[in-house]
Amino acid sequence: MSEANDKFDADEYAAILALGMIPGMGNTRVNRLLKFIQQRGWDMTVLRAIREKACLRQFVMWDATIAGLLGQCSDEVFEEGEKQVEYTWRQGLGMAHIMEESYPRTLKHFLGESAPPILFTRGNPTLLHKTAGAVVGTRSPSKRGVKAAQQAALAITRKAKVLVSGGAAGVDYAGHDAVIRAGGNTVVMLPQGIVSWSCPKHWEKALEDGRIALVSAYLPDAPWQTHGAVSRNALISAMAQVVCVVEPRKLGGSILTMRHAIEQGKPVFVEPVNALPTHLRPLAQPLKGLQATLNTLDFEKALLPTGVDSGQIELL
Repeated sequence: MSEANDKFDADEYAAILALGMIPGMGNTRVNRLLKFIQQRGWDMTVLRAIREKACLRQFVMWDATIAGLLGQCSDEVFEEGEKQVEYTWRQGLGMAHIMEESYPRTLKHFLGESAPPILFTRGNPTLLHKTAGAVVGTRSPSKRGVKAAQQAALAITRKAKVLVSGGAAGVDYAGHDAVIRAGGNTVVMLPQGIVSWSCPKHWEKALEDGRIALVSAYLPDAPWQTHGAVSRNALISAMAQVVCVVEPRKLGGSILTMRHAIEQGKPVFVEPVNALPTHLRPLAQPLKGLQATLNTLDFEKALLPTGVDSGQIELL
């Protein structure tokens, strides 16, 4: 068990994981339930007593739909949560749930109740609290696209502390790899479990040195799934203060990441801009303008303060 894992409350993590395993619950309902429990000063182990009439009645009065889902929960679900926590520890992975200070506040701010209740990590989790910029794009870039991704990633890490991207082949890999080879820091947001993802061999030394954080909202052994790739895009955008998109397709994850960034009021740079659907082109800037913006952008101010500012969603 790692030093970070020594601080975990295993029962608490198992209960939160069990909630996520209930069909129909989803991130939003789990987070609303966690907040309800926290506001009443209850321990998470209250969920074990959910089938007791007196306990269930309080949940019914608050939210009948969530109470109905909880009523379907079985001891087997909680036992599976316990097994997953133990397996996570054995694999040397870290965990952070949304009620903890170790959970990235940028995700709570920009994603609100839709944020993943639990994140799994490998490597250096403190990178999740550093100023960051993102580079995403096609899995099959041209040589020009690879060069653009590498240059954008290096430009970002000369100004910010961290690059964030999705770990996919193509543009994502080019950005991560350029930063790693240059001695910088990078966060790899995975659309699958950390154990099921194959980390490039030459990245292992950077992992050991604390220059990489692998992050996933999915159980360690979870395979790649389309919905995971879609959800991962929102996490990338939420962490970054600036987003670069290289050779995007008209539809796909890169465009979704761009849309999230625009909704969050973040500057977006695209190479080439004419690869975008016509209606999105006015919302992006050419990638050649990235450096000028980086020179004027105050990343430290862009990073959310510890307190709640005027635009922040206070979830928990």
